[in-house]
Amino acid sequence: MSISVIKKRDGRIVPFDMKKISDAIEKSFRADTEQNERQAIADQLAWEVTTLLEQAGNPAPAVERIQDMVEQVLMNHGYHAAAKRFILYRQARTDARNRSEQGTGTVVLEPWEPTLTGQAVAICAAIRNNGGADRLLGFYESIAPAAEETVNGFYASALRTVLALKTGCEVSGQTLKSIHLAVKAAGGSLVGPERENYLTRQADLLCGTLGCAGEPVREAQLAALEIADRETAGAVRQTLRCLHSRGCTREMIAPPESRTPAVELVQRCEE
Repeated sequence: MSISVIKKRDGRIVPFDMKKISDAIEKSFRADTEQNERQAIADQLAWEVTTLLEQAGNPAPAVERIQDMVEQVLMNHGYHAAAKRFILYRQARTDARNRSEQGTGTVVLEPWEPTLTGQAVAICAAIRNNGGADRLLGFYESIAPAAEETVNGFYASALRTVLALKTGCEVSGQTLKSIHLAVKAAGGSLVGPERENYLTRQADLLCGTLGCAGEPVREAQLAALEIADRETAGAVRQTLRCLHSRGCTREMIAPPESRTPAVELVQRCEE
């Protein structure tokens, strides 16, 4: 399904222009590469973003969804510095809109930012723009999906390395991602009670794909999980320290209405 229009934040429907995506990506690379090189990379990544959006089946994606996809593609290709600059640029635009609205009082967060780094920037900006919040609503609901994605990211990176060491088999990032999506679609998750189901299904697919014995794969999974859990806890705590440094105390964060596995993950990291 091709995309011809997008939905702006104010609800307007405007023509889709892939060049605007390319231009935004190119700006995020300006500190890293020469002009010709970064433009070629930006054009290629913009095409990938557009393809993924088309595969999602939404004929009129929202601006926020397009920005989410840009960040995801940058991270998937290992352009972490560029992704961080894109996040900060995106937040600067959000800050400007918040200041124009002159909001005060309670801060309500939306779960739009897919990374913990982005969440920390967004939450601190919300507190700063409101002169300190009486109550920080939506914190858990906002940060929980980011925490879950952080677990997945650390786990996938560690698993590729540990698998090669323990089994001698190498798996590409794309293959691992495809297996992850298949396991997730079947109800598996690395967060909450579905973790064992995730590991079992993933191990079956890995063994079938790589031709490796089950026990070394299982050992690699457990080693990767230990790394992912430790790094995720550190990332969540860093986000909380960022909040505290901007004047947000623990009492300002409203408790969640429902305790999902991802919310429980964040709460465990707080302890």
